[in-house]
Amino acid sequence: MLTDNEVSHIAKLARLELNETEKEKFKKELSAILD
Repeated sequence: MLTDNEVSHIAKLARLELNETEKEKFKKELSAILD
């Protein structure tokens, strides 16, 4: 599973501004894709 820092870094690269709720959702979705 991705860490919070990794999610923040990916969001920054994608120029996304995510709140904490969105980060948690994004972390779960990205982890499922990358597994």
